Amino acid sequence: MEPKKTYKAYQFKNAIEWKSARKGIMTVPEHAPVEVGSPPEFKGSADVWCPEEMLVGAVNTCIMLTFLAYAQNRKLELVSYRSRAEGALEHKDGKYRITHIALQPVIGLKSQEHRPLAEQILKNAKEDCFISNSVTATVEVTAQFGAESTET
Repeated sequence: MEPKKTYKAYQFKNAIEWKSARKGIMTVPEHAPVEVGSPPEFKGSADVWCPEEMLVGAVNTCIMLTFLAYAQNRKLELVSYRSRAEGALEHKDGKYRITHIALQPVIGLKSQEHRPLAEQILKNAKEDCFISNSVTATVEVTAQFGAESTET
C-alpha cells in the first residue's frame, strides 16, 4: 500500500486602500504597491490595473510558471516563452463574470524535435494550473512552437 501523500496549505494576503474616485492601492509588504481601479468600461481609468486584467493575467502567469517548472523537471531546454491572453467579461445568469480566457503562448525551443515534449508539458501545465482550476471561466490555450537559434 502506497503511503498517502500530504499536501501543504498556503495563505496569500494583500491590503487595499481607497485613494480617490474609483482607484486604490494594493499592497503587500514585500512588493511594490500596485495602483488598482475600475476599467473605463465601468467609469474608471485606463491607467491602472483593473481586477479583470489581473484575473486574466493571473491565469496567464500561472500557466507559464507551471509550464516552466514542468519543463525544468523534464529537462526541456527553452529559448523563449511569451504569451498573450484575453478574457471575455459577459453578463450571464444575471451576473457579470469572466466566462472565457484565451491564451496564446509562443514557445521557442532549442530544436523542433522537442516539440512533442513541449506540447505534452503545456497540456499538463494547463490541467494542473491552480489559478485556472480556481476559476469558472473556460481556459483555452492555443500555442505556437518553433525552434529558435540562441546565436546573434
